[in-house]
Amino acid sequence: MLSMKERHPHVFLNVFLSPNYLRLVTTFSEESAKTFGLSEVEALKLTLASEEIFIYLCRASRAEDAIAIEATNGGYYVQVKFLFKVQTFNPRAFNLTSTISPEDTASLDEMGLLLASRQVDRFSIAGNSQEGLELVLIKEKSYPALEGSKTPEIKESKNYTIKIPDPESLKLFCRMAIAHYPGNLCPPAFSFPGKVVDMILSEEYGASVAMGDQGQLGGGIFWHWVGKKTVESFGPYVFNHPAGSKLATRLVDSCIEKIAKTDAIGLIHRYSTPDMPSGYLEQLGSIDVMQPDGKINPWPIYYRQLNEDLGCQVWAHPDLEVFLQGEYRRLFLAREIHLARNEGEQRPSHSVFAPQFDKVHGQITLKAIWDGMDAAENLAQHVKVFRAENLQNIFFEIDLASAWQAALTSALLENRFQPRLILPYAGEADVVVFQYQKGG
Repeated sequence: MLSMKERHPHVFLNVFLSPNYLRLVTTFSEESAKTFGLSEVEALKLTLASEEIFIYLCRASRAEDAIAIEATNGGYYVQVKFLFKVQTFNPRAFNLTSTISPEDTASLDEMGLLLASRQVDRFSIAGNSQEGLELVLIKEKSYPALEGSKTPEIKESKNYTIKIPDPESLKLFCRMAIAHYPGNLCPPAFSFPGKVVDMILSEEYGASVAMGDQGQLGGGIFWHWVGKKTVESFGPYVFNHPAGSKLATRLVDSCIEKIAKTDAIGLIHRYSTPDMPSGYLEQLGSIDVMQPDGKINPWPIYYRQLNEDLGCQVWAHPDLEVFLQGEYRRLFLAREIHLARNEGEQRPSHSVFAPQFDKVHGQITLKAIWDGMDAAENLAQHVKVFRAENLQNIFFEIDLASAWQAALTSALLENRFQPRLILPYAGEADVVVFQYQKGG
């Protein structure tokens, strides 16, 4: 799989961390955002976020310290990346639960980070203060929602060709999938067909459709990368086709054939339609999904290995080791497990967790962005906020490539999270999905 730099246009700016360069930084961010397709409003928000980040870093560094800023056109989003070294960096304001108190001088100093985090759709932080930090801000483009126009009738065809869709066929595919399948079996992006077109053009996503002799759309399948070695697929979606048709099988085969030519080792399938042919996937595990009426339904997650998995090293907290050993044995995955635990070494004071809301499936997933001694307390505060908003399906994902993320297991168990399943190579290494278990 090509790196982002090889796929997407990007521009750079290198300056010193001095307020004298603030106007240059904001102009760079704004003009890059507009050039790469953000609207005036979206570009202004990304510019404001960049401004606040730069001001904060100027206060936390020396004037002779440098920063590299990279803006990237991701097709359906614009990304701004900051690469820098500072002596002190406390990103706690990026937490959804963060507040600013006039009586707290430290929190007032971090107000800019809080404002920046609220202006963008996604963010990430990597590295450390000694070796260098990478702070990424992502702002997605806005697209018109699916209009309520009548969905065209699809006539059957005896002969279908599986092909990569053109933009208009792709948008029709989105409309047809929404019309023929429950919303929880379709990616949220399908409600914005223009966005799906740009997602495909970004090469982070892919799709195949079945076209009849006279251009009839018979169905399709959709997929995207979730890690460097794993792809997630959605579907297959088959429209007005007789039971027992082999069209769904052909669509799945098309997806697998295209992915097998890449560096992907496996295929994850979380939202199978009834048309998924049997025998193609094995069950990784399941999660419990609470419905609006209070009923809990088990939701299976599936997987298929596509290329040889030579194994890898993963980190595990001692309290997670037995679970991992059992799952790796059951799934026949070769892994070398190393134990990670805090043994009194210095850690940052404050942790950061990033939420990903999935309104379609009524779920929220937290991901670890920054380690901190307050991890258990921070997690408890997030859960309190989510439950106050009546969000019942709460998940947390840790990447076992990172020892500090694996060490968060104790904080998760303390807050009633239990490991449910492993997603092979869904991050830098395997990802463990924890689910919050509501207490009495």
